[in-house]
Amino acid sequence: MPNAGVSAAGSPATFGDLLVGRRRAARLTQEELAARSGLSVRAISDMERGRALGPQRRTVAALTEALELDPAAARELESAAKAGRHRTTALPDAALGGAANLRGTSARRSASTPRNPSAQQPDAPANGLPTNRTRTNETPAPEKPGHQQAATQQPLEGRFRCDLPPEVGDLTERDAELDRLRRLAAATAAETHRGATVVVLFGAPGVGKTTLAVRAGHELAEEFPDARFFVNMRGMDAERLTPGQALGRLLLALGVEQARIPDDTDDRAGLYRSLLQERRVLLVLDNVGDEAQIRPLLPSGPGCMVLLTSRRVLSGLESVHRLLLDVLSPSGAVELLESIIGSERVAAEPAATARVAQLSGCLPLALRIAGNRLAGRPRWSVGYLVSALSDQRRRLTALTAGDLQVRAAFEVSYQQCHASVRQVFRRLSLLSGPEFDVDQASVVAETDPDVVEAVLEELVDASLLGTAPIGDRYVLHDLLRLFAGERLAEEEAPGTVERLSGLVTGWFLHSGILAGGFFVPAGFDGHPAPPPPQPVAAIHSLDQARHWLDAEQANWLAALRQATEAGRHAEVLALCRALHWYSDVRAESGLWQEVFARGVAAARALRSRADEAVQLNYLGWALNRAAGRQGQAYAVHQEALRASRDVGDEREEAWSLQYCGRTRLGSGEPTAAVEYFESAMELFRRVDYRLGEHITASFLGLALRRLDRLPEAVRLLHEVTEYFRETSDGTRDNALAVSLMRLGETLEFARLFSEAHEAFREAEALSVRLDVPLQAAEAAFGCGRTAEELGEPAAAHRHLVTAAAGFAAVNDDPGRNRVLRRIVMLIETAGPAAGRTARQETLALLDGVDGQTAAELAALISGHRRRAAAHRPVDEETAS
Repeated sequence: MPNAGVSAAGSPATFGDLLVGRRRAARLTQEELAARSGLSVRAISDMERGRALGPQRRTVAALTEALELDPAAARELESAAKAGRHRTTALPDAALGGAANLRGTSARRSASTPRNPSAQQPDAPANGLPTNRTRTNETPAPEKPGHQQAATQQPLEGRFRCDLPPEVGDLTERDAELDRLRRLAAATAAETHRGATVVVLFGAPGVGKTTLAVRAGHELAEEFPDARFFVNMRGMDAERLTPGQALGRLLLALGVEQARIPDDTDDRAGLYRSLLQERRVLLVLDNVGDEAQIRPLLPSGPGCMVLLTSRRVLSGLESVHRLLLDVLSPSGAVELLESIIGSERVAAEPAATARVAQLSGCLPLALRIAGNRLAGRPRWSVGYLVSALSDQRRRLTALTAGDLQVRAAFEVSYQQCHASVRQVFRRLSLLSGPEFDVDQASVVAETDPDVVEAVLEELVDASLLGTAPIGDRYVLHDLLRLFAGERLAEEEAPGTVERLSGLVTGWFLHSGILAGGFFVPAGFDGHPAPPPPQPVAAIHSLDQARHWLDAEQANWLAALRQATEAGRHAEVLALCRALHWYSDVRAESGLWQEVFARGVAAARALRSRADEAVQLNYLGWALNRAAGRQGQAYAVHQEALRASRDVGDEREEAWSLQYCGRTRLGSGEPTAAVEYFESAMELFRRVDYRLGEHITASFLGLALRRLDRLPEAVRLLHEVTEYFRETSDGTRDNALAVSLMRLGETLEFARLFSEAHEAFREAEALSVRLDVPLQAAEAAFGCGRTAEELGEPAAAHRHLVTAAAGFAAVNDDPGRNRVLRRIVMLIETAGPAAGRTARQETLALLDGVDGQTAAELAALISGHRRRAAAHRPVDEETAS
C-alpha cells in the first residue's frame, strides 16, 4: 500500500491511520476485521479514531494475522503501536488495584524543563575554550540578551570540575560495545555529521553501564579534544539532580563564572548549547532517571557525543542509539574473577571458580563483589565461597563487600516502581522456569493479561525484567528472582504466598495434562483427564500442545516437583499419565526417568496397584532408552508384570510383556524378545486391543530382522504400516513414521532399495511435519543410503547433507559423523567434476565437529585417504 507510513500532512502515520489504511486495502469492514481478529468492534473503532494510541503486542499480533500483513507492514504497524504506547502517560486507576500511573516516571516533566528543548535555537558560541572544529560561510546565530556578558569565563584553575572518574582496568567482554562506540565517535567527528550523537547504555542493575561509559570516555579522548565531562544525575536517588543543577555544574566546568550563570533553566540550556556549538565535547550523563531529566542537557550542534547510562530504556528519546548491556558469558565471568583473584587461585580450583560465576548470575557487580571478598581473604578457598553462595537464603547477603551490595542495587530500582508494579515483580518469583509469558504472569498477578502486559513492559523499561530472544516471553535474572522472592516473603502474607504458589503449580499441572491429551492415539482408552479445576493455557490443537510442552518444559517439570512435595499425588499421577505419548516424540531418557519415577511414587502414595503397574512400565521404557540400563529396565518391567497380574489387568500385563521384549532386544537377545512379543500379541488379541497388538508387531518385525527372517519381517511391518494409515486424525502419525522407518530399514536389509527409499521418504516428511528432528535426520540418512544403492549419487548426496545438518541441529555428533563418513565414501566413487563440487559442500559441514575428527574427515573428503565402502547398512536400532 503506497505511503502507508505517512499521513496526509506528510508526518509519520499514527497507529489508527495505518490500521484504517490496511483494513481498507484488505476490503474489510470493522465488523469483519473484528470477527477475524477476535477483537471487539468497539476496540477496533477506538484504535482507528485515535482513542487507543498504542495497543499492546498481543492485540497488534492478532490484527497482523487477521490482515495477513507481510513482515515489513507488520513491523510498521508494531512500530506505530510502540510509538503510541510511549505517548501514553497513565493507566486507569482501577488497572491494578488503584495504580494511578504505571508509566509516570517516564512521562513526568519537572517544572523547569523546557516543553520542547529540541526546538530552541542555538546561541552564538562564546569565546573561551579553544575550538577544534571550524566552519566557513556560516552566519552566526543571534545572541540572546545578556549571554555575551554571561559567557565570560574563568581561568581553568577556578572552574568547577566535571572530570571523568578513573577507569576500571579489568573491563571484560565489552569489546563489541566499545567498537560500536568508537564507530559512532568517528562518525560524529566527520564534517558531514549533523547534530549531536546520543547513545543510551541501558541494562539491569549491576551490569556495568557506568564502567563501560567511563572506559569509552577515556578511550575516545582524541575524538573529543575540547572537553570530556561526567555528571552523575542521581536518577535513582530520592532527590535527583535537576536539569538546572546539572546545567549549572556544566557551565561552571565550561568556565562561566557563578555570578553570570542565568537562574532560569531555559536560559542556562541556551547558554550551554551556544558554548558547545562549535566544539567537540564528550558528555557522560550517568544514572539517568528519565527523559525529562536530561533533555535540556542534550547539545544541539554537531561535534558532540553524549553517553547516557540508565536502568531505564529511555524510550521517549528520539534519534538516539541504544546499547543493551547483558550479563557476561560463563567464560567471561570466570575471566573477570581471574583478573581480581589471580590466575593461580583459578587454576587451583577451576570448577569452584566456574560455580562462583554461575551462582553470581554472571552479573559484573556480583562477580566483582565475589572477587573482592576472595581477594580480601587470601586464606579462603574458592570452594568456601561456593558453599556460602549455594544457600539461596543467604546468597544476596553473601554478595556484599564494603559499600558494594547487590541487594542494595536491586532495591533502588524496585523502590522506583509504582506499588502495583512492585507487587507483580515480587510475585514473578513464584514462576520457576527461566522464561514466562503474559498468561503465566497473570496467574500470579491475579489480574487481566492486558493490564499485566503493560506492567511487564514497565519492568522491562526499568531493566528489572528482560525479554526472551523468541516470542512474547520474559526473563527474570536469577539474582533478581532471589531478590523478588525476598520481597515477596517480606511484604505479602504467608497465606497469600501459599495460595499463589498453589495456583501456579495447578496451572502448569493442568495445562500439561490438557496438552498431553492431544498426543493420545485414537483407540487408547486409558484414564481420560477430568475437566481442569482452574483456568489453564489456551491449547486447541496437536501443534499448539507440542509447542507448549516444549517451551514450558522447565515450568511444568518444576510444577511436578512442587506438587510431589506438596502431596498432590492425584494431580502428579494425572500429568504422568498424560505425558506418556508425548514422551515418544521427545524421548529424553533422563527427563522421563524423573517424571515416571514420580508417577510410580504417586501411585504408591495413592495405594493404586493398577496405576503403579502403568507407571512402572513407563519408567522401564525410559530406563531402556539409556545406554547400558537394559537390565535395570527389565527388572522394573518384571515388577510391573507382577503388579498387573495382581489386579487382573490383562491389557497392562500385555504391555509389560511387550516392554520386557524390548529390553531383551536391546540386550542382543532377539530370540527371547520374540517370545515376549508373541505372548504380548496373544494377550492383546484376547482383550481385542488392536493398537497394542500392532505396536507390538512393529517390534516383533525388528526382532525377526535381527534373526534374518526377512520375508516375515517385511510382511509384518507392511501390515503394521497399513494399520497406522487407517486413522486420519493425526494421533497416530508418529507411530506411522516409526513403522515406516522400521519397514524402510528392513527392506534395505533385504536389498529392496526402491521400496526402502519410498518408505524413508515418507517417514522423513512425516517427521519434519511432526517436528521430530532426530527421526527426520535418520530418515534422510536412509534416503541417502538407498539413493546411492539405486545409482543416484547426486540425490544421495543431497539427502546425506540434509541428514548431517539434521544430526548437527540436535547435537548428535555420532550421528553426524556416521553421515559424513558415508558422504566421503560417496565422493570417492563420484566423477571428478561431481566430486569437486561435493567435496566443497561437504567441507562446509565440518563446522562444529571436534578437532581430531574434523581433521580426519577433511583429509578423507579432500581425497588424501581412502576407505572401502560397506554396502550392507549397520543395524543400529536400539529397540526403543
